[in-house]
Amino acid sequence: MLKRTITIVTLISFIFYLYGCYSSEEIKQEQIHKYKEYEIKSVVTIEGEVLEFVSSKTHQPAYVTDSLIIGWIQKEEYPITLKKIQIPISQVKMVSINKFNLGTTCFVPLLIVGGIVALAAALKESCPFIYSFDGEKYMFDGEPYGGAICPALERADYCLLENLKPSNNLYLLQLTNEVDETQYTNEFKLWVVDHLKNTSVVPDVAGNLFTVSNPLEPIAATENGDDMLKWIKTKDLLLWESNTSSINVSDDSNLRDTISLSFPKPTNTDRVKLVVNGGTTLWGSQMLKRMTEIRGEHVDQWFKSLENPIIKSQLEFWNDREELYQLQVKVNSNDKWINKGEIWGGGPFITEDRVVLLDISDIKSDTLKIMVAPPKGFWTFNSFAVDYSDELPFKFQEISASKIIGDDGIDLKNVLEASDKSYYEMPKTGQRAYFTFPVPEFSPGYERSVFAKVSGYYDIHMNKTGEPQSELIRRIAFEPGFPIKYSLQEFSKWITEIKKGTASN
Repeated sequence: MLKRTITIVTLISFIFYLYGCYSSEEIKQEQIHKYKEYEIKSVVTIEGEVLEFVSSKTHQPAYVTDSLIIGWIQKEEYPITLKKIQIPISQVKMVSINKFNLGTTCFVPLLIVGGIVALAAALKESCPFIYSFDGEKYMFDGEPYGGAICPALERADYCLLENLKPSNNLYLLQLTNEVDETQYTNEFKLWVVDHLKNTSVVPDVAGNLFTVSNPLEPIAATENGDDMLKWIKTKDLLLWESNTSSINVSDDSNLRDTISLSFPKPTNTDRVKLVVNGGTTLWGSQMLKRMTEIRGEHVDQWFKSLENPIIKSQLEFWNDREELYQLQVKVNSNDKWINKGEIWGGGPFITEDRVVLLDISDIKSDTLKIMVAPPKGFWTFNSFAVDYSDELPFKFQEISASKIIGDDGIDLKNVLEASDKSYYEMPKTGQRAYFTFPVPEFSPGYERSVFAKVSGYYDIHMNKTGEPQSELIRRIAFEPGFPIKYSLQEFSKWITEIKKGTASN
């Protein structure tokens, strides 16, 4: 199984994100290497080259200067030789980091702006974080129920805990609030799945589990007609995002990307499991707040109205139309593109595998052609694959925690035992709960995957005063494509503020 690396995709070339603790202090870039919790492990260039850094007693970890990332890479495997390289920040697309401050788990970006590295509050506006104990330390491992910004949108989510390992026959986890919001967690259980070797188990958005035993990579992939196969072929450090560096918001034909995928297709096949590793971008999570805050003093009234099934169905229609957080999967059938399924957003810091089950009984060709049209700036994808295999047996257990303690010492076991009206509230940044689960007996000859099943919602701390911006609300609600235009306009304004040093969330 590919071990998850925390990779943050840049919004534009001069900004990238690292992990750390909140501070208003500004650090000169040439000093960043002194902060060992920010060791850069690798970078991906805009051309798709992956450079992995090494550190040793004789070579310091990779670090940032005013315009470069500098580090050592392994040049030859044997005999081992190292080479010092300097990568212009303008050529960096993604950065992966390790965080070594084991006593701290708060999560904040560093912005590279105007020759200064500034520690600032995260742009992220969604969901709690899950940390798994890997036998030595707690590792960031999940972001449940993203997008559930009020009680009417509460949902369950399923996070694969790739780093979780038994410790004294126990599974240890933490649930934390690290953004400016109040989080309401309803239920927290573990799904322990023992499955055949060389097989994985992947949920769909509703929590149905599927075995994936013969995933097939795309044989071709294009973005707006240009080859993009290397960016979405496999789960690795290469992640696709929209190019937002040259957006023209007045050009309606430039508001979406078109991703076209081709896969081999066997004959006499009626269904396929599309396995997507992707989710919402950091900017997409920020726009949840911005598009809600314009309702001013009517925000809570709007949240309450979503409890009405008719109003909620209108929101679902809007999601289907705009595809900001729910993306339509289209399949080519007799030269017509037909909606066959839907990808739900998650993240933005961790992308999860999800199965989208597609009916392809009408596809007679030996090639399966799939198309998605993500709005610019809202989606990131790591990989796409298809699996035509039959379902294989696996052993499933849902287990409850033996102990859950809040940061105030309160026993939360009964609060988080079931999906009901009892919630664990986390209104403060830095608040956390500690979970202890028993480890079920392992099944001989099987491999194990563990998922956190977590349900809840969150309340973004925002300005809920002032008159609603009625005309803007009307255009977002009823003018197709306008939410994307508005988002790109806000993004452009935010970039200008960053350059001036005046940006705020």
